[in-house]
Amino acid sequence: MQHMPTKEEIERDYHAGYTRVMRFAEQAHRQGWHLTERQLVREITHRERAAQIREKSSLPIVGPDVQSAAWHHGQADALRTILREQREKE
Repeated sequence: MQHMPTKEEIERDYHAGYTRVMRFAEQAHRQGWHLTERQLVREITHRERAAQIREKSSLPIVGPDVQSAAWHHGQADALRTILREQREKE
């Protein structure tokens, strides 16, 4: 039987995913890097797909780099924030 995460675990994972992307974006911005709109949309799609797979899977997914659906949703939302900010600057 799969472990059902608590609300606190979901919020923690979501925040961890969001923070990781925003921290990376800040570092990239300081170095003058940026992703194109197309790259951001592609990454958002990948993160949402990974979250969907994680949510719908009836098999346990284990391993050292396996993240929760909430973590992937957090990353996707951070990427959406970056995309929105880039569009506002243009």
